[in-house]
Amino acid sequence: MSIPGASRFTQDEFVSRASVAAGEPQAVERLAQQLRGEPFALIMLFVSPAADLERLPQEIARVFGGVPVIGCTTAGEISEMGYEEGTIVALALPSRFFRVDTIFVPDLKQFDPPGLSHALVQARADMAQRHPELPHEFAMLLVDGLSQKEDELASAVAAGLGPMSMLGGSAGDGARFRQTFVLEGGRLARNAAVLALVRTECPVRVFNFDHLVPTEIRMVVTDADPHRRIVRQINAEPAAWEYARLLGKDPQQLGPSPSPHTLSPCGWEHVIMCAPSGR
Repeated sequence: MSIPGASRFTQDEFVSRASVAAGEPQAVERLAQQLRGEPFALIMLFVSPAADLERLPQEIARVFGGVPVIGCTTAGEISEMGYEEGTIVALALPSRFFRVDTIFVPDLKQFDPPGLSHALVQARADMAQRHPELPHEFAMLLVDGLSQKEDELASAVAAGLGPMSMLGGSAGDGARFRQTFVLEGGRLARNAAVLALVRTECPVRVFNFDHLVPTEIRMVVTDADPHRRIVRQINAEPAAWEYARLLGKDPQQLGPSPSPHTLSPCGWEHVIMCAPSGR
C-alpha cells in the first residue's frame, strides 16, 4: 500500500504485522517474535475460529503482558499472502507514533446508547487533553457479529465520537454462524463489543472498498424484520428465490460457499492509511 508522505519511514516502522497458522501450538509467541518486540500502544488480533480459543486469552495475557490487545474471530483473514482461512493475523501500533484507550461494552443486550455516547465524548476529550502533541485521531470498533446490535451500537458510538473517523467490523465464525467472539485483553466475550480510541501524529484517512458492480436491476424489499436484520420478501416474492431469479441463477444454487455455481455473500473491508509527519 502506498503511504503518502512517508518517505523517511517504511510502513513496517509504524504498523507492524504478523500471521501464523491457527493450529500452531505456540501461536501467540510466534506472533510476538514476528512483531519484533517493539513497545506497542495496541495489538489487534484477527483469529480464525479454528484456533484454540479456550487457551488463547491466557496466552495473550502471558506473552503480551500489559499491552492493550483487542480482536475478534473471523470468517477469513487478510495477511501478506492475501485472503486466507485458518490463520491468526496480528497488527500492532507502536507507542512512538500512537496512544490508545480501549472501551469494552460487555453486554449489548443491556447497553445504554445515551450513556455510551456521553462516555465517549468524555473519553475523547480526555485523550485530547492528555496528548495535545498528537493532532490526529480515529476509532476502531469490533462487535459480536451475531448480536444483531451492530447498527444500534454504531449509531451510539458515532454520536459520541462526533467528527472522529471510525472503522471496524463484526466478528465472524467462518460460514457456521453459531458463535462469534470479541477479544479484549485476556478475555473472549460473546454479545460484546470493544472500541479503541487512537491518537497519533500520523495523518489518517479511513476508506472502504468492495467488489460490488452496480447494475440497472432494482429490488424493493417488501417484507423485513429490521430488528433481526432479516429480509423475507423482495418485490413481494420470497426473498431468496427472487434474488436468485433477478441474478439469473437457480435458487437451489444459493449457498454460503463461493464457487462458480453458488451465490456467495458480498463483504467489505475498512482500511486505514497513516503517515508519520513532523519528524
